[in-house]
Amino acid sequence: MVLRELWEEDGLKGGELAARLAVEPPTVSRMLGRLEACGLLERRRDPEDARSFRVCLTAKGRDLRRPVEDLWQRVEERAFEGMSEEEKHGLKGLLVRVRENLSAG
Repeated sequence: MVLRELWEEDGLKGGELAARLAVEPPTVSRMLGRLEACGLLERRRDPEDARSFRVCLTAKGRDLRRPVEDLWQRVEERAFEGMSEEEKHGLKGLLVRVRENLSAG
């Protein structure tokens, strides 16, 4: 999910990522450490605020976008196989509500 956010907007601050992912900053920090160790991103000091950092994709991290998005597309097709558009829409709405309920707590 970190990569998806960075593919949409590279160079986010750590706190911005935490907010977008609805997790605590220490959780994001651990995620970033793992992705950094894999060479997918790097943390850079924010030139406008020395107390914070920005998270930037490496070329390796950017290159993963197409294969990951293709894989997600295939998973989604398989998950919704045999469902009507109405059923898919209803299920997605219910899942959004479940996520919102869990985020509110």
